[in-house]
Amino acid sequence: MKKLITSGLLLVFTCSYTAFAFAANTPVNTLLQAPTMNIEGTASSIVSKLDKSLSLTDVQKPKLLNIVTNYLRQKVAIQPLQQSNVKAYTTKMNSMQNGLHAKLKPLLTLTQYTSFQALKPASYDETNVLSQLFY
Repeated sequence: MKKLITSGLLLVFTCSYTAFAFAANTPVNTLLQAPTMNIEGTASSIVSKLDKSLSLTDVQKPKLLNIVTNYLRQKVAIQPLQQSNVKAYTTKMNSMQNGLHAKLKPLLTLTQYTSFQALKPASYDETNVLSQLFY
C-alpha cells in the first residue's frame, strides 16, 4: 500500500514539475496573447450590425466597410503593446479612436452618427461585435 501511495505522489509531483517547467520557459506574452482576429469577417459583421441599426445607404456601406477594416488592422497591429507598453498602447488607441470618429462623422448623417454613439456598449463585451470599435 505504501508503494502505491508513494508511486501516486511521485506521479503527481512529476506532472506538476513538468507543467511548471513548461510555463516557465514559455514567454509571458504568449500566455496572455489574445486570439487572432478575423479582420475581414469582423468588419463585415460590424457593418451588417450597423446597417440594421442605422439604415445605411448603398453608398455608405462599402465606405464604412473600408474604414472599419483599416481600423481593425491598426488595432491588431498595436495589440502587442497592450502587454509590453500600456501607456503607448493607450495613447495609440485614443488616437485611433479619434481618427475613426473623424472618418465616420462626414460619412454618416447627424442622426446616424448620434445613433452610432448610442450603440456603444457600457463595457467591453465579447458577444457584441461593436465592442471592437469602442474598446
